[in-house]
Amino acid sequence: MSGVAMSGGLRELAPERLRAAAAAVGRLRDERGIHFAPVRHHSPACAVAVRAAIEELHPAAVLIEGPEEFTRLVPDLLHEETRPPIAVLSLGGSGAGFYPLASFSPEWVALRAGQDVGAELAFIDRSFGERSAAERALSGSAAPGQGGAAEGGIENGGGSGTERPDPFARTLMSERYLAHSEAIAALARRLGCRDHDEVWDQLFEARASAELADWRTVFDDVFAWSALARLDYEEGVLAGEGSLDREARMAARIAETVERLSADRMTGSTAGPVLVVTGAFHTLALVEALSGAPEGAPVRDRQPEGGFGPPAQGEAWLVRYDHERLDGLRGYGAGMPSPGYYERLYAAHLRELGLAPEPVSHSTSQSAAAPTGPIGARALATEVLVDVARSAAGRGHGVSLPQVSAAAESAVRLAELRERSFPCRTDLLDVVRSCYVQDDGGVGGPGEPERPLGLAIAEVFGGRSLGDVPPGSASPPLVRDVRDRVRAVRLVIDDSVPRTTRLDARRTASHRAKRQVLALLDFVGAGFGQLVSGPDHVAGRGLGLITEEWQYCWTPLVEARLVELVHLGATLDAVAVARLYEAEARLAGTGTGAAAGAGVGTGAGAATVDALARLVAQTLVIGMGAHLPRIVSLLRTTLDTDRDLGSVVSGARRLLGLWHARVELGAEEHARELLDLVSQALATAAYLVSDLGRTRAEDEDAAIGTLIDLRSLLRDAAAAGDGDQGGTGAESRTAVLRELARLRDDRSTAPAVAGALLALGFTDGEVPDDDLVTRVRGALTAGADPGTAVRFLGGVMRAAPDLILHTPEMFDAVDDALRALQSDAFLAVLPDLRRAFTWLRPTETHRLAKRVAERTGAPVDQVDVRVALSEEDLAAGLALDHELAAVLERDGLAHWVGGPGADTTRGEA
Repeated sequence: MSGVAMSGGLRELAPERLRAAAAAVGRLRDERGIHFAPVRHHSPACAVAVRAAIEELHPAAVLIEGPEEFTRLVPDLLHEETRPPIAVLSLGGSGAGFYPLASFSPEWVALRAGQDVGAELAFIDRSFGERSAAERALSGSAAPGQGGAAEGGIENGGGSGTERPDPFARTLMSERYLAHSEAIAALARRLGCRDHDEVWDQLFEARASAELADWRTVFDDVFAWSALARLDYEEGVLAGEGSLDREARMAARIAETVERLSADRMTGSTAGPVLVVTGAFHTLALVEALSGAPEGAPVRDRQPEGGFGPPAQGEAWLVRYDHERLDGLRGYGAGMPSPGYYERLYAAHLRELGLAPEPVSHSTSQSAAAPTGPIGARALATEVLVDVARSAAGRGHGVSLPQVSAAAESAVRLAELRERSFPCRTDLLDVVRSCYVQDDGGVGGPGEPERPLGLAIAEVFGGRSLGDVPPGSASPPLVRDVRDRVRAVRLVIDDSVPRTTRLDARRTASHRAKRQVLALLDFVGAGFGQLVSGPDHVAGRGLGLITEEWQYCWTPLVEARLVELVHLGATLDAVAVARLYEAEARLAGTGTGAAAGAGVGTGAGAATVDALARLVAQTLVIGMGAHLPRIVSLLRTTLDTDRDLGSVVSGARRLLGLWHARVELGAEEHARELLDLVSQALATAAYLVSDLGRTRAEDEDAAIGTLIDLRSLLRDAAAAGDGDQGGTGAESRTAVLRELARLRDDRSTAPAVAGALLALGFTDGEVPDDDLVTRVRGALTAGADPGTAVRFLGGVMRAAPDLILHTPEMFDAVDDALRALQSDAFLAVLPDLRRAFTWLRPTETHRLAKRVAERTGAPVDQVDVRVALSEEDLAAGLALDHELAAVLERDGLAHWVGGPGADTTRGEA
């Protein structure tokens, strides 16, 4: 372009379009003072070149690719307390998008260096909120040319098209086009590189510090590299995903700035050139559009005659970011992988050039954040190898000093073999794998568990920095409120390292406050923490446990989700109240179910008792008891309309659990009301019990489960009522017991339900021993339908499986009934029999097997022999038994198996 990168034979080999663009760059620089700085996002090499260019040129304006509404955030970006990695978070009709900045991002360096020379700073890209529906549809596609997002677009996560999309892992700096360029892929094959990242390292990051300071050569080469990739894509593809529209806006803003500065010169003021810092993929289009080249027409044609008017003022906020989300190896869609390594590489370059380092987050590892450190990339390589060894050793993977020495020497030799001036990222990773891996360990891989050495590599190369934004910066009040709430209960949010906290909310007030904040954030969908173990009052699980364990982590995604919730309120409490109203409205509506964000699910149909009881539980867990009256009113109405006994019983058990937990939930004032609701639920249950008698065969398991839950509820409610001086729910409990007894004695009751009611009545002392045996024998009599009999037996076994062991008369009745079954009938009911006996515990199954062996005369010592027989094996054995019996009868030997014509194939228990 300037005669350095495109001289001699290389100029002759370049495509004509590229040679014309190189000449246009020179004219734009000389005639209009426009200097282009084509960069790769988050590239230390480009960052060094941008800094050198600004320090030499002293430009009047530095124009940066990025939605133009970001310009109003420049004061916050330049604040002395702002520490990268940070990001600008945009909101628009297509969702949220990140614009990340690290200490080694060329855009960040352009802002800081531009401020130092007094340049005007502005972002010039199209507003994030202007993305079209077509662009949104294309943004998540697998590859460029097939609908993939271009460099600069917003996309989901990684870019291979195989990862599960993450709606929050979006970037405004996507480099999908560069990753899929055929030209770059061919170059990778020619250079022996594994991917486009290694090609970039080979061509640019492997340059010595002094070479990077020669910014003209760097930018010439980057332009050539990206322009070749640009030529791979047709105009229709670039137009479809919005690149041409964005480039039209950027070209117009560049021209406007140049014209304004030229007018200033006419009035006698002095003004320097304009430096344009954009993703390299856009530079060719900007050059052609601004120079009037025919190839620039598609961009120019998208510019309105009267210009674009004042810069857009969309919603954008400054948030903290971290290395994990910035790391290309962990799914980030733009820029360099291994941000921890490249941050250190950039700092090493600056030290070698004698320049002051960029400010970085206080949570960066000390070797990267300290003003002193390795000077130059060669020294950094050794330090990185030492740090990986130290980190691996801390995780139990010892690396000896000879191994470190061998790795350092191998890295240098490998870099020389690959014609690099110092060991780069891939060189270091290669020698770590070859020198540090031992027989008993490795780095892990896809689908494998994390290993110590792999974790050490991720820590050193990936980094763990979490940036800082200044107090009072352009951050939504909701984010500030949540930070204050979280810090007030002593949860750590100074980095993005996952943490675990164990709480005893029953006995410790400070733990209750901490749990409430965690539960609030979980309820609104902030993604900050989740309950791992302990009592879950909303789900109704683990209520007997005392302590609970939460895992939490403050990441940029948490701030992103909070920003998306700002329309619901300026404080965490306000958002939670809005979520409660959403849940109530949906439950009180026409059956759309509860608000997903509230964690309340009802399925199709109108509101259910169980769903509203979950909402009551949620309200108390998050400390919003003042809002209970509305929800309780809706619940009382639903108790009169819900026809699902399972829902009523489940909801009542949940409410009773809340009563037991009233102290830890701070719900003592609601204790009386909770018991009243349980009493009303029992009255409703008494009305619905009769419906169980008409249960279909396929629904009997669920019906029996409801019966067992109802029995448990009656016992717990009686205990709660005894402890309550008012005798809460006594009349309702009596009504339920009366209806259960009536259903138990009703001969038309579904067989499995009848069996379960009989077993439960016996264990509760309501059915005498004689009645139990009589009913069982009657249900299993020889004349009974086998299917109905086995369903009855299944109900007994589900409700009280140990009865058959502890009641000899019942054992005899079951054994006699099964012996009386014909072989065909036995085979027909065998699957149901197997399921019925699975309710026994293993030790009970063993005891029952011994009893059967003793009864049938089989050797008891063979009971423990495991025989793997399928139903097909059993069927084949019975068929063979039939054939043998027929042969014996034909030969006059039927008496060997029980007399003439004797049937020997009856099933046994």
